[in-house]
Amino acid sequence: MNPRRKRNLIIVLLVAIYIVAGFFREFVFVNINEQSRVTYHAVFLHDTAETYVAPSMQWLSGFSYSTLYYSKWILTLVATLLFAFLATRIVKQAFTDKGLVKITWMAYGVVFMAGLLFYLAGSLSGNRDSTYDIARFLAGLTETPALLVVLCASFLAIGRR
Repeated sequence: MNPRRKRNLIIVLLVAIYIVAGFFREFVFVNINEQSRVTYHAVFLHDTAETYVAPSMQWLSGFSYSTLYYSKWILTLVATLLFAFLATRIVKQAFTDKGLVKITWMAYGVVFMAGLLFYLAGSLSGNRDSTYDIARFLAGLTETPALLVVLCASFLAIGRR
């Protein structure tokens, strides 16, 4: 197999892994949110809520509300690191430029930290709702292909191929 074809195959494989990881992350978060809702109803409202947690994720029912809530913070960081790693591998294969790989790491870090700062600013000001949507949007950039698409388009636009 010629080197260009092999490189393109690796890129396609990495993009497929990135997409599958995104769907898996969404599946996990949706089920944690659903179990959090059910647990909240049981603990704080003292009633039963119908559950829509996937059968494969029923083990989440063994965790407290606070554990479920705080686990999403850890999982968000882990997901960001995973997507940043995959993005850097894609950029390395597509552009063969170590400088662009560094830019990719920095972009994911800066966007993640900006989201965290918006969330903290809202929390510290006592008005978390005012900044939550911005923080969530920024986190979404790091946990979906959106930031990777923007970076790759930017690298192509500046002619770094």
